[in-house]
Amino acid sequence: MLLNEITTYKDRVMLGKVFKEGGINLIYGESGTGKTVSTIKALNEEGIIPILLDYDGNDSPKDNECEYIHIDGVKYLKDIESTIPTGKVIVIDTWQMLITNGGGIKTIEAICEAGNTVILVAHNKAIATKQDIPDIDPRYSNHFSSKLFIEFDKGSKTKTNTRAPSYNLIVLKLRGYKGDRVLYNWMRD
Repeated sequence: MLLNEITTYKDRVMLGKVFKEGGINLIYGESGTGKTVSTIKALNEEGIIPILLDYDGNDSPKDNECEYIHIDGVKYLKDIESTIPTGKVIVIDTWQMLITNGGGIKTIEAICEAGNTVILVAHNKAIATKQDIPDIDPRYSNHFSSKLFIEFDKGSKTKTNTRAPSYNLIVLKLRGYKGDRVLYNWMRD
């Protein structure tokens, strides 16, 4: 029997142009590619001051004059049940340090279910043949609202062409996104 209800979906809203509002967004790449700083800068450009749930002891956002609210992730995990904010953008840095300190996918889902947008920072697996594989169990990462990969392109020089080095954001998956799939030198200009 068909339901007599018509479901209407909220327009898909992007924050920082590449993060799905209200979803769990995954951004990953090698260490030092600027995942956290670029994420916060993209949000700051739209007037959003995110909460940085920091498990990594990352000073680079402060060093790069980013605006954010810093929360020590290890201390936060102890009181998570009573301290989940609502309607915020929360950057979790990093997945590996979150699980090392006793958190995990349930922590992330609880934060998202409270009406927040979650941006999860992770690393890629060091596989010589393919770098764009996150260090997260595929059962989780394949169900996130977005999957964004930052790569460092060393550039090249041939007799006829020169390509400058750049940090590129590759949009592998982003529900509702209609922009370019590769953002060259993302948040570097």
